[in-house]
Amino acid sequence: MITGAGGRTGRAAASHLLAHGHAVRVVGRDPSRLADLTGRGAEPRRADQSDPAAMAAALHGAEAAYLVLQPNYLPDHPDFAAFQDRAAAALAEAVAESGVPRVVALSSWGAQHASGTGPVAGLHRFEERLSAVPGVHLTFLRAGYYLENFLDHVDSVRTHRTITAPFDPDVPLPMITTSDVGVAAAEELLRPRPGTPIVRELHGARDVTMHEVARAIATAIGHPVTYERCTTQAFDERLRSAGVSDSVRAMMTEVPHAVNTGHLRAVQRRTPDTTTPTSLEDFIEAEFVPALGTR
Repeated sequence: MITGAGGRTGRAAASHLLAHGHAVRVVGRDPSRLADLTGRGAEPRRADQSDPAAMAAALHGAEAAYLVLQPNYLPDHPDFAAFQDRAAAALAEAVAESGVPRVVALSSWGAQHASGTGPVAGLHRFEERLSAVPGVHLTFLRAGYYLENFLDHVDSVRTHRTITAPFDPDVPLPMITTSDVGVAAAEELLRPRPGTPIVRELHGARDVTMHEVARAIATAIGHPVTYERCTTQAFDERLRSAGVSDSVRAMMTEVPHAVNTGHLRAVQRRTPDTTTPTSLEDFIEAEFVPALGTR
């Protein structure tokens, strides 16, 4: 069973399983967003992740489940941490009530820390809640920095040939695509694991710096692109101007400090198990350049 099947990683997980002939149940708040998956044979269920009864009913009878806590910020939410905790509690309750024996949960690099990592701290608490449910075989996928985040910079690259962010330009980040995370989740659902919780980090094809991202985009479009590091204060002001709530701004500005100081970092060494196939260059050609609409 796949929760959040209307999202990027959930859709990729469901698609991979369907392509390999597996029975798949897809769960989402809006079944209309699952039409392409149900058209390929997936069984649809309507449930909100914050509704434990509905989610338990959706989980009932499943051999394994991929669980996704709200992956994106809700920019205007007054207390996003509390929102994360309510959803995590509901999902843990649903797992306990349904008796599903195998769970793969999406987490994040840095989730080993209880604080100082912005929204990742909520995933630390999510892991703790699920780990407290007895009798469940758990795998936590701690994914790196999503390459899809760079799609937020399409306009600035098109207009100014720049990427601006508060990250140290020379700090290498484990950059990964959401589609590779989804495939890894699908494969984990089929992999037998021991009873103790397993943590598997996903590092992408290689670690990449922000300077390297700018150079790769420049090469792809045939124009110079520069990376400009802004201060955390400037980043915060930009978020404030965009109407982001105090709660979410506090989380978002905590992340670059955690990355730049090494508090938020991958801890497992790079191996075939932590490395995924899609490179930065592949992502730029497949998604960034089409979004840009020019070279």
